[in-house]
Amino acid sequence: MKQFGLAFTAACLAFIIVGCGTAEDNDDLGTIDDPDTGDINQEDDDTTEDDMAEEGAGNWYQELTFKDFELDVEYNHGDYEVEYEYNNGNPEAEIDDTRQGETISMEGQEALEELESPLTSLEITSDMNHEEVIDATIEAFDLEEDYLEFEIEVEYFDDTEAEVEDE
Repeated sequence: MKQFGLAFTAACLAFIIVGCGTAEDNDDLGTIDDPDTGDINQEDDDTTEDDMAEEGAGNWYQELTFKDFELDVEYNHGDYEVEYEYNNGNPEAEIDDTRQGETISMEGQEALEELESPLTSLEITSDMNHEEVIDATIEAFDLEEDYLEFEIEVEYFDDTEAEVEDE
């Protein structure tokens, strides 16, 4: 009888081990984060929504119609200058703003993040006239229209260039 009990215990143990599988097989089952509430933390190796958002967030510059953009607007109370350049998949940006009585300077990733909204909403093309380019830029960058001097230099992806000046 002892042998039967021992064999039965060994068989049950084998079924339990096989039934539970390995740790690799259970990755997609999740883990309990809080034993009191039973909340489950579902983890897997697939791309998460946050990962996809981060991947998409860095590609906005590929949707622009231009690869170089320089804006210089002079006011009585200061200047607003933007430089944006896209070189072989590497965007670079710089902002200098002295309109509010202090100098605000940004470059690199900080400037790119600040320029994402205005540059993606800026709808200019190489066949637009000067007035249309100025109006679109004022709207996209939410600039005041009482400037002393307004200058834009743009190089489009089709290698055409435009320089717009207004005093």
